[in-house]
Amino acid sequence: MGRKCALAVASAAAVFCALAAAFPLAVPASFQEAYDLYKKGKYYDAEAVLLKEKEASPGSVDVYAVLGWCYLNTGRQKMAIDVSEEGLKLNSRDTRLIITIGRAYFELKRYADAVIYLQKSIAMNPEYGWTYYYLGRIYLDQGKLTLAETALSASIVFLNDKYIFYRYRGEVYEKMGNLKGAETDYKKALALNPNDPGLKQALIQAINKQTEQESGLR
Repeated sequence: MGRKCALAVASAAAVFCALAAAFPLAVPASFQEAYDLYKKGKYYDAEAVLLKEKEASPGSVDVYAVLGWCYLNTGRQKMAIDVSEEGLKLNSRDTRLIITIGRAYFELKRYADAVIYLQKSIAMNPEYGWTYYYLGRIYLDQGKLTLAETALSASIVFLNDKYIFYRYRGEVYEKMGNLKGAETDYKKALALNPNDPGLKQALIQAINKQTEQESGLR
């Protein structure tokens, strides 16, 4: 009897292995897989995995955070806001979600709403450079140059290797008439990203304006 049972078990195992080879089980989606896809710029692929993870692990705030970034990077700001607000119900103090909402409102040009969320994020985490950058961009768009310069300078204090911070502070300086400051920032931005043709043109323009001022033409 024992021998017959052993043979039956072995036979069943063989059948199972054959079926598994013919119809391999799908590997469960994972957050790490999605995050790796996101970092590679494969936002839609990452989104597909994250949506499955969201169903499987609805309490994971990380899933909501990265899903919001995927939406932002594919121009779906309203969806970024919606999923981040869902995540805030799980953790109302997650600054990743708060910044995502602020950035989305900035891109939608809903500046008053953006400022509320960005300032809220700064109150919770005052040392994150990107938050100040988005504030600086808002103030620049609004023509509030002193506030823009202050915010962008703060962004550089906390992250001094982002060419885009210098690029927009250079623009602020140029609009303020501080052409030497603009030239310095444009040069720094170009050193960090030498392949931006817009930066090269901005630098030439700032230098030309200085030359005109010094020659009394302006």
